[in-house]
Amino acid sequence: MKIATTFGASKVENPVLYKEGVELGKFLASKGYLVKCGGYGGLMEAVSRGVIESGGEVIGVTLKYFDEIRPKNPYLSKRIQAKDLFERLRILTEGSELFVAQSGSIGTLNEIFMVWALKYGLGLDFRIVLLGESYENFKNCSFIPKERLKDIEIYKNLEEFKNLF
Repeated sequence: MKIATTFGASKVENPVLYKEGVELGKFLASKGYLVKCGGYGGLMEAVSRGVIESGGEVIGVTLKYFDEIRPKNPYLSKRIQAKDLFERLRILTEGSELFVAQSGSIGTLNEIFMVWALKYGLGLDFRIVLLGESYENFKNCSFIPKERLKDIEIYKNLEEFKNLF
């Protein structure tokens, strides 16, 4: 079974970005991926919605603390509640061969750097895809060694990624 994990903002006010999340979910389902995500609202909900609308399966990996303060995602096939952030990240990364990050904040950056560290540090073989023009700035970050940029794929939007998939 092919597994893809998606990362993205828990709150999205931009309807275009939400729609792109839905389309990402549909695309991943059409390619036969079981999708894992953080299991809450925003882009996690959007991706989940696209997966479910396409007849796919999506697993939401939640955190007990967040479950008490965030609304539930109604578009999940299954929900796994992790006991802490470290377990949540472990479950999200286990078995995935594709990681796709959309816009987000500190949590999304944490997830990106975690999988990037796993790829680099352990030499694991999976794809890391960053969607959105804001990720273009990674190429100019002085704290990211230029030779590590080969470990990630950066696309301006979902259409560019789909065309080069």
